[in-house]
Amino acid sequence: MNGTANLRDDYLAALLAGDATRARWIVDEALSDGMPVRELYVEVLAPVLEEIGDRWAAGELTVAHEHYATAVTQGVLGVLAPHLRVPPSSGRLAVVACTPGELHALGAQMVADFLEGEGWEVLALGAATPGADLAALVDDERPDVVALSTAVAGNVDGAEDTLRRLRELADPPFVVVGGRAWAAIPTERREALGADAWFDDPRELCALLGARFPPVADE
Repeated sequence: MNGTANLRDDYLAALLAGDATRARWIVDEALSDGMPVRELYVEVLAPVLEEIGDRWAAGELTVAHEHYATAVTQGVLGVLAPHLRVPPSSGRLAVVACTPGELHALGAQMVADFLEGEGWEVLALGAATPGADLAALVDDERPDVVALSTAVAGNVDGAEDTLRRLRELADPPFVVVGGRAWAAIPTERREALGADAWFDDPRELCALLGARFPPVADE
């Protein structure tokens, strides 16, 4: 645990210092030392980004600082993701998107990477996906799962509209929601809005979906 905490502190310090080279080196060294990629995502990168966001909200950092940390970490994910991916299997399809107005897309990208690591085919739509367009795509593609990410509480209204549109489809998908904005919302309200499940950790999500949609052995 101390080793992971030290990694978080070192990665945060590198980002705050504007030292992208050191930030990438810290992750590369952790990977070389045998730290699992999933642990790097969940125990290091995600908490550091949350800390950066908290400091921005407190007025300690500017938007430029936050964007810099996001850009560096996005590059790190681009290096780590191939270590997770396996070929899609069994026709399981997931759509992963941020809800309307939500510009913080790295959490959704992490979810997409984890699902690809479990053999899912994934359509990753990125930031601020309009609800009507998402519903139309889901109606066409008929995915097994739609995973929606909302980080900022002010974007929950747009998320509610998206959930309503998905719920009204003739063949609605299994819908899961995640992100910090949902953490403060009671389970009953999430369910009333049309969410079938909520997750706080992409590892939990993969376990949930693996049990509900088990891979089918090739004939």
